[in-house]
Amino acid sequence: MNEAKQWRRRAVMLTGLLLAGASLASIIQLSQSPSAQEADPSLSAPSGDRGPGKREKLLLGWSPWADAEVVSLMAEELIETHYGVPVERVMADIGIQYQSVARGDLDLMLMAWLPGTHRDYWQRVRDQVLDLGPMYSGKLGWVVPDYVPASEVSSISDLSDQKLAARFGDRVQGIDPGSGLNQASEEALKSYGLDDIELVSASSAAMTAVLAQAIREQRWVVVTSWTPHWMFARYQLRFLDDPDGVFGGTERIHALARLGLDQQYPQVTDFLSRFHLPDQELSAVLLNAQDTSAEEAVMSYLELHPERVHYWVSGQVSP
Repeated sequence: MNEAKQWRRRAVMLTGLLLAGASLASIIQLSQSPSAQEADPSLSAPSGDRGPGKREKLLLGWSPWADAEVVSLMAEELIETHYGVPVERVMADIGIQYQSVARGDLDLMLMAWLPGTHRDYWQRVRDQVLDLGPMYSGKLGWVVPDYVPASEVSSISDLSDQKLAARFGDRVQGIDPGSGLNQASEEALKSYGLDDIELVSASSAAMTAVLAQAIREQRWVVVTSWTPHWMFARYQLRFLDDPDGVFGGTERIHALARLGLDQQYPQVTDFLSRFHLPDQELSAVLLNAQDTSAEEAVMSYLELHPERVHYWVSGQVSP
C-alpha cells in the first residue's frame, strides 16, 4: 500500500471514530433528557395526550448537514424571539431522532425526508408523531463535477464499466452511515451491480472536502449529495441519472413533533406548519453560511424577509 492510500485509510478510520463518538454523545444526552429521567405514565398511552409534561425548553434534534443546521438555527431564533420559549438544539443520528421524537425524548426534528428517503424510519413512527408538513424540497443522488464528460458518464449504471469506475478510484464518497442517503447508496450498489465500487462512509463535511480537493486537482470524483446544498452554488455539478429510481424523485423535508406538543405549545406547532423556505433562497442562505457562518446567514435572511417572517410567526399576511 503506497503512502497516499495509507493516509486516505487513516483519514477514513479517524472520521469513523469521530462519528461514533458523536453518536454516542447524542445517545447519552438524549438518555439524560427530562423525559427519560422522570418517566411519565402517559408515554405508554396511545392517545393524543401521549408525551412528557410541558418542559421549560424545547429540545430540537438536528444532524450536521448544511441545510439542517441553517433551518434548525432559524427555527430556534424565531421560536425564542417571538414566543419566548427557550430551545436547545440536540445533535443526533437521524435514526435516533425519529425514535426520540416518538418516545417524547425530543420535542421536534426538522429533517424528515419524505416520502422515499426516510420511508423505513417513517413507517415505524408515523402513528407516534405529529407531521407538521413540509418546509422545503430536496433531491438525493450521486453527483459528479461537470467537467466529467456526460458523453462518457451520465448515469449511475455507467459505473458498471470497470475502466470508467477506475477513473473514479473505484469509490463513491458518502456521508454519515446512518443517513437515508447512505442507505440508498448501499441499495444503488446492489441495484446497479457495482460490486467492485466502495462506498466510503464519513460525514457531510468530509464529503465536501473530498469534492473540493478533487475539483482543485481536476480529478474525477463521485460523491453522495443532495439539494439544497451550498456546493451546488459554488461548483458546477450534476446528478448522475438514476434509471432504477433508487433515490426517488423530489422529496419534501417535513417538520415532526412529539405527540401532545400541539396542545402544550400550539403557537410553536402552528408556526412550523407555516414555515416554508423557497428552494433558491435556501440555497443562497447555505452559500452565505459557508462563506460567513450559519448564525450570520440566518440573521441576514430574517432581516431581508420581514414580511415572510411576519406571516410565519403570526399567520397574518402583511397588507
